[in-house]
Amino acid sequence: MTKIENIEKILKTVEIHERIVRKSTEIDNATKPYFLELSKFTKECLTNESKVSKLNSSQIKSLENELLIYWNETISLETEKFWTEIVTEKLDVQRKEPLKFALDKNRFRNVEQGIGARKYWNEIKTIESVKDKFSITDILKIDQIIAEDENKRIGILKKCLAKRVIPKSQYLKFGECMAYFTNCGLFNKYMTEKEVDELHEIWRNFKS
Repeated sequence: MTKIENIEKILKTVEIHERIVRKSTEIDNATKPYFLELSKFTKECLTNESKVSKLNSSQIKSLENELLIYWNETISLETEKFWTEIVTEKLDVQRKEPLKFALDKNRFRNVEQGIGARKYWNEIKTIESVKDKFSITDILKIDQIIAEDENKRIGILKKCLAKRVIPKSQYLKFGECMAYFTNCGLFNKYMTEKEVDELHEIWRNFKS
C-alpha cells in the first residue's frame, strides 16, 4: 500500500469514527469531544500538505493506532457497528478483539471490557457477523465467562459487606466491582437498597 493509499484508508476510517461517535448513545457526552478532537487532529495531519510531506510510515501508523484504541479495546454494539462498516468499506484495518482474548484467557482484560460484555453481549451475539466469527461453543463459553465474572464480583462485595471492611489487598478490586455493578445496573438483582448504602459507607470509611 502506498503512502497516499494508506492515508486515504485512514481518512475513511476517521469518517466512520466520527459518524458513530456523533450519534453514539454509549459514549458519554464528556468523552465525545475528546474523540471528535482526535479525529480533527488526525485529519489535519493527513490533509495538510506540509505536514503530510514530513510524515513517515511509522508516524502514519501511530495516527491510525491512536484512532483505533477505543474501537480495539471496547465491547459494545457501537464497536461492532464500527468494525462492520470497516469491513463493508473493504478497509485494510486490523482489529484486536477483546472477546477473543477472553476466550483464550477465560477472563476479560479489564473491568471496562467486563462491563461492556455484561451490558451488550446478549445483543452482540445475535449479530450475523459475530455468529459467523464465533462458533456456538465459543458463544456459550463467553456466556459462561460473563456469568463467572459477575459471580466473582458479587462474591467480593458480599464478603466485604459481611465483614464490614475492605481488606487493603482488595481495595482496587472492590472499586472495580462497585463500578461493574453500578454501570450494569445489577445491585437490585443481589442486594437491598440498605445493603448498597452500607457498601458505600464501608467504601467511604476505608483507611489506607
